Amino acid sequence: MFKFHLIPDVSENGGLLPAVHGGGDGSTGGGWVGLLDGFLEKITGILESGASFEFFPGVKALASNVHPLIVHFPIGFLTAFFLFELAGVALRKEELRRTASWLLYLGVLGALMAVAAGLVAEDTVPHGEEVHAIMGWHGRLGITVASLSLVLAAWRIAAKANFSPMAKSLHLSLAAIMVICLFLGADLGGLMVYQYGVGVKSLQQPDEHHHPADTASEQNVEDGQLHEHEDEDAHEHEHEHEHEPNTAP
Repeated sequence: MFKFHLIPDVSENGGLLPAVHGGGDGSTGGGWVGLLDGFLEKITGILESGASFEFFPGVKALASNVHPLIVHFPIGFLTAFFLFELAGVALRKEELRRTASWLLYLGVLGALMAVAAGLVAEDTVPHGEEVHAIMGWHGRLGITVASLSLVLAAWRIAAKANFSPMAKSLHLSLAAIMVICLFLGADLGGLMVYQYGVGVKSLQQPDEHHHPADTASEQNVEDGQLHEHEDEDAHEHEHEHEHEPNTAP
């Protein structure tokens, strides 16, 4: 039977040869088969223990708010488009500009989907009045990015890469404005999530008329009253024992 072995090749170049059934010393349980057996044993142990297992729990936690799942695609594609376009114009490499075109088209699709998901999330995700203003600017910047990317993509398709030097400069300038708006919008999105906890279910919004300090004070007062009542009861009980008449003969 033909076998591969993952054993030290000391005689030739000190490399490793592939193993399937075990080591070169005739032992079993090693190689890829042993690794697969160990993995299957762990999975079997989890299933037999009754532990719950689910795929993509983070996506499930998003519920109807899929905006965080989509928004990173236009950020990556449009940023890469700008860098490739900048390098293509500076180095006069049309190959780089053709790559930039495809990155732009993918970025347009991602931006349109992110804006649509963001508009839905604006009406469904709970947020306060202060966050509402930030969310408004975040949405305006997102719509600006999607609009500029759509204009740039339509321009490239219509021009068929036949750009004059003036057109290339204007095209690159609009791309730079788009990327600036993209980063400003991403910064506001991060501010809403990491400072105000927008869209994070595990963060409980405190009641605006109820402060933790007041709660602590109220708890201390209640504890003090409880101790006071306990002391009074103990004192009265002790006082009764002191004044109890002696009925012994």
